[in-house]
Amino acid sequence: MIEIYKGYQVKPHKTYPSSIVVAVDGKGGGIPDVLNTLFTSRGVAKTAIDNYIEMKPVKKETVYASKAKPTGGDK
Repeated sequence: MIEIYKGYQVKPHKTYPSSIVVAVDGKGGGIPDVLNTLFTSRGVAKTAIDNYIEMKPVKKETVYASKAKPTGGDK
């Protein structure tokens, strides 16, 4: 049975169904190295996903200067 957890598929391995693997849900995207392994249970796989999400760096938002001319103010 495939379970979707925080954007990742948690499912049994095809060859070793007693082991669990993690895959990216949806099209494209590579699986991070820390999640590219066999897990002993769904709980362990979910904990690994949570740990990966927590340690993943937050992308900084790029702020661009406005091209609008200032109105009023000191001259």
